[in-house]
Amino acid sequence: MLDAHPIPMLAFVHIPKTAGTTLHKILTHQYPRVFIHHDHQGSACPELAARIRTANPQIIIGHFSVGLHRFLPGIRYITCLRDPVSRLVSHYHHALHTPDHYLHATIVEGKMDLADYVSSGLSGELSNGMTRMLAGVGDFHNTAVDEQTLALAKSNIETFFEGVILSEFFDPGIMMLALSLHWKTPYYLRRKVGRYGSASRNPDNHTRGVIREHNRLDCDLHAWATDRFEAEKSAIPDLDILTRRFQQANPCKGKAIFCLRELNRRIRPIA
Repeated sequence: MLDAHPIPMLAFVHIPKTAGTTLHKILTHQYPRVFIHHDHQGSACPELAARIRTANPQIIIGHFSVGLHRFLPGIRYITCLRDPVSRLVSHYHHALHTPDHYLHATIVEGKMDLADYVSSGLSGELSNGMTRMLAGVGDFHNTAVDEQTLALAKSNIETFFEGVILSEFFDPGIMMLALSLHWKTPYYLRRKVGRYGSASRNPDNHTRGVIREHNRLDCDLHAWATDRFEAEKSAIPDLDILTRRFQQANPCKGKAIFCLRELNRRIRPIA
């Protein structure tokens, strides 16, 4: 039972196009009391902290940057990271094929390809967006970021984070979180998986170079987080066995349990 292992309030920093929607659903099955917040509703501040305290959630979920710990001492974060090339490929095609996305019209009207999109300066999401969110930069889209920003993002992870899941190692990552946070088995269905042709998923060398140039800090952050994950993984001797068992159960037994949990959640909506 979760109550037997009290944990601090959690906050899921959902970085776009990192498998975060799948993790979002897992989290709502683990924690009934959820507070949804996105940065476009306002950044971290005392007023937001007061609303959160009043709501008394177990977890805060949304597209927001790190910063709540300044007003809610003891809060612990969770996030997902992804290889920057794969993330930006997914980001571009999601925006291109989603008419209500805030960058869709600009892509279509400008007939932008992926390299044009990444180098356009249209959004902070396209230029070291993961580093920006985890460092908690003030003006997300316009702040210049550098090695000091990257160092702050890494320091925040080491100081305030309960876990960082890499989308490339999603299953062992969620199993590690399940162990540390005493979850029930985190069965899931993949959410919002992009379905694009192989050419779309594998940009040419020029485009890859453009993505890496504009996301140099994110490339470093992802490599650092991968090394950190490998070190943490090696400290759990049975993790590979637990992950394989989970992967065997998730498609059938897990699907049925997931659907029952989702039905129960919808009968008793999250806050």
